[in-house]
Amino acid sequence: MARTDHLLHWPQAAFPHRGLLWLIVVTLFLETISIGMPCRVCANDSGDASIATEILETLDRGDVDAAVLAVANVDVSNAVTPRILAAVIQTARACTSDQRSDDAAEVYHTAAAVCEKLAKDPSANLPSEKAIAIWQAAANGLTVVGRDADALRWLRLAADACGDPSTARRIGGSLLSVASGALNAADKLTAGHAYQLAIELFEKSGADVSGQSIATARLGYAWTLVMAANESGNAEHIGQSLVAVDEFLNHHPDHGDASSALLLKMSCQTRLGEHEAAETTRSELLEKHPRTDAMCQVVLLACANQDGDGNPSPLSESLRNYLVEHYDFVLASQALRSNVDVVKTALVASAITGAPDAEVAFGVALSLCDEVGDAATATLELLHQNGHDAAAQRIAMRWLSARDESVNGPHSLLGKMQNQSGMLITGAVREAACRWAGRTGHWSMLAMAAAEEPGLYDTVSEPAAEDAYRRGRSLHVERLFAEAMLQTGKTKQSLKLWERIVDDHGADDFPTLLRLAETAVSVGSVTQASTRIAAAQAAAMQQGAASGGQGSSSPEVALTNLLAANLEVRQLNFDRGRALLEQVVRSSRADADVRGRAQWMIGETYFMQEKFTEAIAAYRQVEAIGSSDQWTAAALVQAGKSFEQLGRTREATVCYSTLVSRFGDSPHAGGARRRLAAMTSGGSSAPSTIRR
Repeated sequence: MARTDHLLHWPQAAFPHRGLLWLIVVTLFLETISIGMPCRVCANDSGDASIATEILETLDRGDVDAAVLAVANVDVSNAVTPRILAAVIQTARACTSDQRSDDAAEVYHTAAAVCEKLAKDPSANLPSEKAIAIWQAAANGLTVVGRDADALRWLRLAADACGDPSTARRIGGSLLSVASGALNAADKLTAGHAYQLAIELFEKSGADVSGQSIATARLGYAWTLVMAANESGNAEHIGQSLVAVDEFLNHHPDHGDASSALLLKMSCQTRLGEHEAAETTRSELLEKHPRTDAMCQVVLLACANQDGDGNPSPLSESLRNYLVEHYDFVLASQALRSNVDVVKTALVASAITGAPDAEVAFGVALSLCDEVGDAATATLELLHQNGHDAAAQRIAMRWLSARDESVNGPHSLLGKMQNQSGMLITGAVREAACRWAGRTGHWSMLAMAAAEEPGLYDTVSEPAAEDAYRRGRSLHVERLFAEAMLQTGKTKQSLKLWERIVDDHGADDFPTLLRLAETAVSVGSVTQASTRIAAAQAAAMQQGAASGGQGSSSPEVALTNLLAANLEVRQLNFDRGRALLEQVVRSSRADADVRGRAQWMIGETYFMQEKFTEAIAAYRQVEAIGSSDQWTAAALVQAGKSFEQLGRTREATVCYSTLVSRFGDSPHAGGARRRLAAMTSGGSSAPSTIRR
């Protein structure tokens, strides 16, 4: 069980502030005491009388420093008198008036010691209420400067001498201050003793058992025991902590800190191995205090638990339902809405249970806290793989479009989250959504988002760059937008975006330059296409040389030669096109699939020139050269068409039959079946009906 003390925070009101106000009040009271203090001087205390006189005279001269020094020389272990006590108290009062807190505390400490000595001397006739007031004043002065253990010493004496309920309550209040100061100083022993004594005094005084002061004492006592038990790890100490927490909860079930106490109780039960009891306590916390910081801590602790592989353990159904039902409160917690595991779990739960408001809210939260994109990817994949593709598409579409939630709700929680983060979505999440859409074939979603994306084609400038960052539109996202438009037939828009990516953003990697060249060959002018092919070829040769080979024969150069051949064929320069294609076929470093494609294209050039015999010869070499069924199947159907054009229907039938039997799932198989049916029903078909 992980330590939880650093996660628990009590309201500041639970522990009284330190300050001089109470000290000033008690000092004024002591002034009346010092006035009425017996000042008899016996034969055996003439020396003490001279000390008192010396102190008082220095005070009359306004020399507080000398008075403090004189008090420091008082020998408390020897005979002391009420007159010395009065002089010391007046010195303490002078230090307090001059705001000399440290000196006041030390002088009061001396006064308390003198008082203790006199209280044990029956002949001193020191009234108990005066002794109590002095000890309490000393304790308050010491608490101000952080001397909490010394303060507790004098309050113990005051508590022992106390018989009046109202006085007992006042001493109890001072003990709360001591305990609070000790906690701040990490002195758990002093704090625990102070809280325990305060509880005894409040109970002794007949205070309201559900009152605020005794509740603070019980809560503080439980808290100090839990902290001490966390350090010791001793089961007995943890058990004592659990008893103290239960004592607080039994007396104060409706206290403002009851939820935090339940969290403490759950922590103790878990550490003692009482897991069923801890689960019961968590259920009570969830039922009675769902919208509290303590409940947020429960969620964080649950998400911090890991399985054997170091992955977060799944949340229980009750916690998942809690996240969905109280999504607005959960997202109001900075700690929860910035926790990727919590938000991812909540988003999936919201999507599966059909809670649209929670789904949208957690979708926005994840899009802002996931700076890597892994959680976003995992969310979409999980929903997609478990049959919730519609939910995955909804979430992905929101991320693809990067909606500004402040447009419809300027003061909404979602709008505020976006405004606080300074962006609508992280680039990692938007890219994850784009990649997921591409992997799952949802290119139309991507193309739609690209069509609606503001500033996609704007000239590069600082404001435009800032807006792109705010929208999470990275260079990778723009590449995927361009690819989506290409995949959905919006080739001209794709070309425009590829050119922006290269020319404006300076992308010079070979895959991007090749895609631009390919798109330019398809719909650009000859000049555009030639320029883009040359750029891609230069990058290919540079990349090939960098890898230690001959740049001119690299696989990348082979790809650019394919594009160059396409451009030549587009201009009806068949011979020049075939020459480039033959270079690809002969390239030993080119991929077998690329070589097979090039050989098929050679056949295509002959087919377009109606040189069907040469076309057939070229198509027959595809399977031997390439390794892809795609180009072999394409070669068979085209060879069949060529045979038909030559009137050689038997050979054409063999080509089509071979295609259907070997590559029945090929896109070309349907056309082959139709040709076979036409040839069988009509005996032969006219060459003019054959299409490429």
